[in-house]
Amino acid sequence: MAAIKAAIPGARGTVRGGELRCTLTLQPTPVSRSYPVRIVYRHRCRPRVSVTGPPLALHPDATELPHVYPDGDLCLYLPGEWKEHMLLADTILPWTAAWFLHYELWLVLGRWTGTGDEHAVASPPSRNP
Repeated sequence: MAAIKAAIPGARGTVRGGELRCTLTLQPTPVSRSYPVRIVYRHRCRPRVSVTGPPLALHPDATELPHVYPDGDLCLYLPGEWKEHMLLADTILPWTAAWFLHYELWLVLGRWTGTGDEHAVASPPSRNP
């Protein structure tokens, strides 16, 4: 939490029972809007980042947000890319800001400019007769 507050002085949070809960506002560029987020992290679990403000808008051709898990958490990194020894302030905060920058570009372009996998629902396995 100390590293997060050093990076974002307005961040508020607690660490209780081995779980960090933090709220803060990120603005990916000086001309971007500000996004209020919540970070929840428990040791040996993936950090969870969600938007706490107004719902994010969709591109006119979209029916859902890209790079968001089914529970609404933002998808910020590929499996294995984040390790538990890494500071959230050095990884999750800039990755979240980058996610918002790609989101803003997606609103204009209609395509995701960042890397990563789409979160399509897997098709059921085919059965051989």
